[in-house]
Amino acid sequence: MNRETVHTGRVTRRTLLAATAALLAGADLAEARRLTPKQVRALKAAVRGRVLTPSSAGYDAARVVFNRRYDGVKPPAVVQVKDAADVRAVVEWANRFEIPLVSRSGGHGYNGDSTSATAVVVDLNALNRISYRDGTATLGPGARTLAVYTALARHGAMIPAGSCPTVGVGGLVLGGGMGLAGRAYGLTLDRVTSFDAVTADGKRRRVDDGDALFWALRGGGGSFAIVTAIRVKTPHVTHAAFFSISYPRAAREEALAAWDALAPHAPRALTAILTLDSGGASAFGQYLGSEPALRALIRPLGGTPVVGSADYLTVQKRWVGAKPARTTFAASSLYVRKPLTHAARTAFLGAADTGAALILDAYGGAINRPHRADTAFPHRDERFSVQVLSYAPIMVAKARVRHARRLIAPYGSGAYANYADPDLTNALRAYYGANLPRLRRIKHELDPANRFRPAQGIR
Repeated sequence: MNRETVHTGRVTRRTLLAATAALLAGADLAEARRLTPKQVRALKAAVRGRVLTPSSAGYDAARVVFNRRYDGVKPPAVVQVKDAADVRAVVEWANRFEIPLVSRSGGHGYNGDSTSATAVVVDLNALNRISYRDGTATLGPGARTLAVYTALARHGAMIPAGSCPTVGVGGLVLGGGMGLAGRAYGLTLDRVTSFDAVTADGKRRRVDDGDALFWALRGGGGSFAIVTAIRVKTPHVTHAAFFSISYPRAAREEALAAWDALAPHAPRALTAILTLDSGGASAFGQYLGSEPALRALIRPLGGTPVVGSADYLTVQKRWVGAKPARTTFAASSLYVRKPLTHAARTAFLGAADTGAALILDAYGGAINRPHRADTAFPHRDERFSVQVLSYAPIMVAKARVRHARRLIAPYGSGAYANYADPDLTNALRAYYGANLPRLRRIKHELDPANRFRPAQGIR
């Protein structure tokens, strides 16, 4: 509620317009926290990086995230840390003044989890180191996907990750990390060997196997610590083959049935994705093998495939396309464990006719090799995930996504934390399943004051 309404008892035109704009943006309408002058002075004295408050030049540019849906959210401050020492100093400051924190790597969180009206944002963009030695990449959380691919390609190395070039690897790893090499090499988090992190007590820690925090950080999100470095075991990959097939609207069900029969059980070197919308369907994917072998593998998908091969970095740039601009969208997700029946395919086509698009990512292979309890990421028995996505003014986009997900919900369960939905009922149960109780215990042990407070975080 606006302070003017509280004090005067009347709603002004300015109040009404501001509230309407925030609602249309999908913003958190909780009253924003304001730091006191003493708190701001102490924060600026504690860090070497910039501290931007609502009165600072550059604050508006620093506070926004990728999805314009959250443009109405105004954090009490954004701290552009320079290094891990700055991160520790921010946490110590937050403990002194009992201020909540959220961390931001690339700012692409679907649920706005790297911004807040009440928590100070710790911006990790400057922690973007990328180094390589003896088969291991050391990555800062602010390193972006395409920059990582480019740097590692010089060594004939890669990490399995997504295709959006500006996603920060910190958020990607903490939620999962699905991409076109996923069935061959697993999620990004499956390749992590250790983290450097600052915990809620202000200590800097090296976190590796056998530590409860290591388990929680691989899929449990940003509720437990602020990660300052990630070490990832890198496969040696220099080339890849790729394909794409377009289908007209009339062939959507046939394409869906063929993809569902092939993609989740294909050789693990192949990761295939299917998209459905009101105009038609498309299948595309990546194969870590030869072009002739790929042609034979995808023959059951029908259509007229475009097939090629190139060095690995060139193939990744093919998926990336142009650098994405900030935009407004709503999204949700679902997992499917059983082959689709005719009724299920009919529901999927109905969902694709709502105005939302469905993006189906094949699982199986290396993604499903770990046990559900091996990492915080629990979705190890699924055939594929479904991302439900709409780019439109936010109220329209939300309605489309909600309708589409409702149509397909009888045929799946759960949700992917990196395709998070701020409007999802029982979201934490959907993201973490049977791993949620353990995550809550670890949160209680490591952060009993709830210092780290991302949207839809573990409490």
